[in-house]
Amino acid sequence: MRNAALVLAAALALASAAPAAAPPAAPRFQGTTCPSNEQLRHYETVSSPRLSPDGRWVAYVQREGTAEGARSHIWLAATAPPAQARQVTQSPAAEKAGESDPQWMPDTSALLFLAKRGEHRQIFRLRMAMPSGDAEPLAITVPVAGAQAPVALDINSFFISPDGRWIALVARPPQTPAAEKKIKDKDDPDVVGQDRRPARLWLYSFQDGQVKAVTAADRQARFAAWAPDSRRLAVITAPPGDADDLGPQNRLAIVTVPDLRVTPLPQALASAETAAFSPDGATLALVAQSERDVPPGVGALWVMPASGGAPRDLTDSGEFNLAGREAIWANDGSAIYIGAQRGTTAGLARVAVTHGAIRYWPQSAPVETNFATNPRQTGWTYVAQASDRLPQVVYAASPGAAAAVLSAANADWPAGGWVAAATIQWRGPGDLPIEGLLYWPEAEHCGAATPVGGKLPLIVEVHGGPTGAFLQSFSPFNQWLLAQGWALLEPNPRGSTGYGAAFVAANKNDLGDRDFDDVMAGVDWALAHEPVDARRLGLLGYSYGGEMAGFVEGKTDRFAAVISGAPVIDQYSEYGTEDGSWYDRWFFGQPWLRPQDAWRQSPLAYAAHAKSPLLLLQGQADTTDPLGQSQEMYRALHQMGVPVELVTYPRENHGTLAGGILGAPSREPWHGFDARQRIAAWFREHFKARGQESGAKELQR
Repeated sequence: MRNAALVLAAALALASAAPAAAPPAAPRFQGTTCPSNEQLRHYETVSSPRLSPDGRWVAYVQREGTAEGARSHIWLAATAPPAQARQVTQSPAAEKAGESDPQWMPDTSALLFLAKRGEHRQIFRLRMAMPSGDAEPLAITVPVAGAQAPVALDINSFFISPDGRWIALVARPPQTPAAEKKIKDKDDPDVVGQDRRPARLWLYSFQDGQVKAVTAADRQARFAAWAPDSRRLAVITAPPGDADDLGPQNRLAIVTVPDLRVTPLPQALASAETAAFSPDGATLALVAQSERDVPPGVGALWVMPASGGAPRDLTDSGEFNLAGREAIWANDGSAIYIGAQRGTTAGLARVAVTHGAIRYWPQSAPVETNFATNPRQTGWTYVAQASDRLPQVVYAASPGAAAAVLSAANADWPAGGWVAAATIQWRGPGDLPIEGLLYWPEAEHCGAATPVGGKLPLIVEVHGGPTGAFLQSFSPFNQWLLAQGWALLEPNPRGSTGYGAAFVAANKNDLGDRDFDDVMAGVDWALAHEPVDARRLGLLGYSYGGEMAGFVEGKTDRFAAVISGAPVIDQYSEYGTEDGSWYDRWFFGQPWLRPQDAWRQSPLAYAAHAKSPLLLLQGQADTTDPLGQSQEMYRALHQMGVPVELVTYPRENHGTLAGGILGAPSREPWHGFDARQRIAAWFREHFKARGQESGAKELQR
C-alpha cells in the first residue's frame, strides 16, 4: 500500500481463455468517441510545461503512445498566436526513454534538458538560435580513481542558477573500474538496506566547466533551490539506504556559492520535500508533512527564515489540501502560489504569507496541474483537462485569465463528445458526506450497451492510496469502459484526499471497515437513483483499490465479478516485504505489536466467506505490493473453490503496470492491452452468468 499521488485506481483482468491476437495498427476514430483497446496503446500525455524568461515560448514534454515506443520528447510552442507546437528533440533509435525535464537558460538563449545518448544520462543544450538543430551535451565529468580519464555523471535532476553561471545537479558518483569489474565478474552481493554510493549534489560552472561535489558522500541528495542572487542554495538531503523507513530524516542546509560552505538549519522540518526562496532571499517556503495526525505524504505549506528559525505552517486550517509540491512566490513576496485540491477538482491557490489567507483562482478546467511561470511572472502555463476534455498544455496571461491551448497531443482523438462525469454525494457511516463521480453512457453509446429491463451494468472503481482521490480528469481507460456499455462509479471514501484533514485520517486503523461501507453506500445510492442492474455489478481496483477488492470478496456477494490489481492481502507479510513501511505504520502500527489490528485489516482474514469470481493482475517486479500478496489470495480462493485467476506480468513494477492498464504510455507494449482484454472478458463472462440470478446479500462479517 502506498500514497499514490497519481490517483491510480486501475482495474484488471479477463477470462480463462487466452486473449485474442492484437490488431496490427490503431483504427481511426472516424468521428466517434468509442476508443478501442488498441487505440489506448496510442494515447499520448503532456507534462512539465516551462515558460521562457522572455515570456515568448512554452517548452513541455509530450510522451509517445505505447505502440510508438512511449518515449518522451521536448515540444515548443509560442505564447502569441499562432501558437502551433512543434517537436524540437529527437531520440536515436536505440534510446528508449527520450528527453525530459526542459529548463530555460535565464536569457532564453537555450533550452536545457536531460537525455541518455550512449552510456550516460546527460544535460543537453538546444540553442534557440537554431531550435531545429542538434542539441549538444554539456561535458559534466569528474575524475574517478583508477580511470584513465574523467567520467561523465549520470544526472538525475538539475537546477540552473538565476544568473546562468551555475548548474546544481543531483547524480550518483560514477563506479570505479574496480567496482565495474566486480559486477562484470558477478562478484556483486547486495547488502539489504545499504547504499554505499548515494546520489550527491554537484556544482557545475559554465565559466570553466569545473564540477565540484557539494553534499557529503554519506548523504542522499534529494532537492536544491537557488536564492535569487545565485549565491546560496537550499539543499535537502536524507540518509542513504532504508534509514527513512523509521520515518523522515531529511536535513535542510544552506550552501554558499562558490565556496560551498554548508550551514545546516537544525530547526527545519525532517519531512521537507521541496524549498523555494522568497524574492528577497530572506525566507524559505517548504512543502513538508502536515503537523496534524494525517497519513504520511499529506503535505502542508510552511515558511521559515532562510537564516534559520522555527517553521510556520501557512495551511494549518485542516481544510486546505495540497495537490502540488512546487511553491511559487509572488513577486512582491506577499504570497505563495501552489496547487490545491478541492474535492474532485484541482487548481491554483494563493496563500498569504502573513496570515495564511487562501484565495483559489478561477479555473478554465476542473483539473489544472503542473503550474509554472517565469521570473517576472508575465504569464502562466499549466496542464488543463476535464473528464470529457483531453489534457493539453495551456497558457494564460495571469492566474484565472482566459487560457489558450498550446499543445495538440492525441490529434486524432475527438476533441469533444466524450462522456462527462457527474459529481454525486451520499452518506456513509456516521452520516459522513461522501462524494464520487458517476459516468453514465448515453443510450446505445458506442453500440455496445446491453440494457436488461432498461438497466445497465455498473462498474465500481476504487482508487489507490488510500490517500488518493478521483478527480474530474480525462481517463482514456474510463472512456474505454463506457464504450463497453457499462456505467461507472468512482467513489472517494473516507481516507481520500481533497476533503480536509479529518476526512483523510478517518480510516486510521480501520481499513476495510467504514471505508468499505462508504463504497457500498455509493452502490446503494446508484441503485436507488439510476437504472442500474443489481445482478450485473462489477468492482475493480489497483493497490489500495485492489485491497478493497479483496475486502469485497469476503464481505459481500453482491458483485458478479471482482478484479484486483497489485493488492495488499495480508498486512503481516506485506509489511515485512514492501520497500517502505512508514506509510502503513501510520494506519495500524507494527503488526508484531498489534497483531489483532493487522489481521482485522487484512482481506485474507475474510477469504473463507469469498464467493465472487476474482481476477488478480500483478507485476512480477512490484516492490510496493509484492507478488506474494496476489499469490496468497489466489491460493486461498483456489482452495475455497471460488473462481479465481492470477495473471502476472514480467518486469512490471507497481506504478508501471497500473499506468499501462489505464492507458498511460508504457515501455511494455502489450501488458496494458492484455490486461484490458482480460478485464472486459472477465466482466462480460460473469455478467452473463449472473444475469438471471438474484438474491445477492451482504455476508455476515
